[in-house]
Amino acid sequence: MGNTCAGPSAAPDRHGFFDNVSVAMLWRPGGARAEPVVPPPPPDSCSSMSSSTSSTAPDPVTIADSDYRPGSSNPNKPRVKRVQSAGLSAESVLKRDSERIKDLYTLGKKLGQGQFGTTYQCVEKATGKEFACKSIAKRKLVTEEDVEDVRREIQIMHHLAGHPNVISIVGAYEDAVAVHLVMELCAGGELFDRIIQRGHYSEKAAAQLARVIISVVESCHSLGVMHRDLKPENFLFVNQKEDSLLKAIDFGLSIFFKPGEIYSDVVGSPYYVAPDVLMKSYGCEVDVWSAGVIIYILLSGVPPFWDESEQGIFEQVLKGDLDFSSEPWPSISKSAKDLVRKMLNRDPRKRLTAHEALCHPWVCVDGVAPDKPLDSAVLTRLKQFSAMNKLKKMALRVIAENLSEDEIAGLKEMFKMLDTDNSGQITLEELKIGLHRVGANLKESEIATLMEAADIDNSGSIDYGEFLAATLHLNKVEREDNLFAAFSYFDKDGSGYITQDELEKACEEFGIGDAHLDDIIRDIDQDNDGRIDYNEFVTMMQKGNNPLGKKGQGQMSFGLREALKIG
Repeated sequence: MGNTCAGPSAAPDRHGFFDNVSVAMLWRPGGARAEPVVPPPPPDSCSSMSSSTSSTAPDPVTIADSDYRPGSSNPNKPRVKRVQSAGLSAESVLKRDSERIKDLYTLGKKLGQGQFGTTYQCVEKATGKEFACKSIAKRKLVTEEDVEDVRREIQIMHHLAGHPNVISIVGAYEDAVAVHLVMELCAGGELFDRIIQRGHYSEKAAAQLARVIISVVESCHSLGVMHRDLKPENFLFVNQKEDSLLKAIDFGLSIFFKPGEIYSDVVGSPYYVAPDVLMKSYGCEVDVWSAGVIIYILLSGVPPFWDESEQGIFEQVLKGDLDFSSEPWPSISKSAKDLVRKMLNRDPRKRLTAHEALCHPWVCVDGVAPDKPLDSAVLTRLKQFSAMNKLKKMALRVIAENLSEDEIAGLKEMFKMLDTDNSGQITLEELKIGLHRVGANLKESEIATLMEAADIDNSGSIDYGEFLAATLHLNKVEREDNLFAAFSYFDKDGSGYITQDELEKACEEFGIGDAHLDDIIRDIDQDNDGRIDYNEFVTMMQKGNNPLGKKGQGQMSFGLREALKIG
């Protein structure tokens, strides 16, 4: 399986990745992070790795074309101090008096929601200008480390201010309930969505986007900042104009770094994480790797390292071969492949620095990237990769909510045990306490990952239906009567087919926004009739259901069911 991309295909533009990966799980642990430091002087280079901090070597892995084996270090981790109350005192985050945000801005529609906060459109009362406001609920900042993370994010955004491709922070405010970060509004959509909307796409256009991404990395590193979570979702266009600027928007996992210092906390997202992160021994070179992955996707429409499971993705990142033989790579320029290959070198000492990548002929202004259109299959794959399969998560929840009381009695009691305030929602703190109570010895980063995977509507908490969907045993998911009940839920008119209109209604009911429904249907629809029949639905539900292994070395490879020790 792995990332062997040249497999049999039902359609000429269909890639093996889409036949084998059903749901892309986001992996964004909060993790133990280095203590915030005063921004260091701009480093001369981030490429020197200090060997004096190495202690014992990790388990060896097979790495193609390299004899380098990163060492393992265990730098002193910050002491985590528990905040005694669930809510924080008024000035405990910003450490200064703050104006009331409602006196300055009018909050408008919700733009997005994450684990810790909600982003709203807002209007400055004095000028009428539109901005974005990210409101971080203080009740979710349950440790001193959480508070420091927010302070560091604000500090880093101010530190990077002025770069044309980094979102500008306007101000930070605090009240009794939340910390509010007011930023410029980027209303032009995500990186991949813009490419898909335009419908025309050349290697030269990909090179221009790559130059922006690499320039952000180069600027961060020159100012002593390591991003640690570069991925397409973290780049937005300012507006819908053809010449709109592309901006990096999320610095929640970023840290200040010192040249030569080794970091070991495992953070990032599966497709984009560098092998040195998985080996728990890394420096700022990891950002170059992640940027290289994005460029690979920009050129081909699929990630370079993929598998059916998260664990499999990690193994491919560590050991898989780069595929430059499948379409469209034979028609991609040698210069583009040279850049990607050098950015995805598993030896961080041999990997290009951000500055070296920015000087590469393929990304230079008026560089060698050809202006010929890329294969249309690349656009199709980008759409599929951007959409993935939200239908499956909705279907799991439908199955969970239609099981008999006897079948879910144990899960119902477990939910009540976790939901200590009887709110009908399990918060991150309640999940931590409940997992500790059942003897699950998990890091906070691992608990945050479980939370995010189960939180289907990104509300920041797990409701009863989401909990059942996350803890169901596969034998219930794959039972014929349950599959038919789920199919019937979506097939509103009983026609025997799920149409796009019916999927739109389901998304509204589940609170899911733009889901690229035409791409979901195209990905599942095997007979190309524009709708999903029962057999196609069953195939989709059974794909990628292989049970995952136990927790690996610093890697997240199990679910909420296993963590709670549900038999």
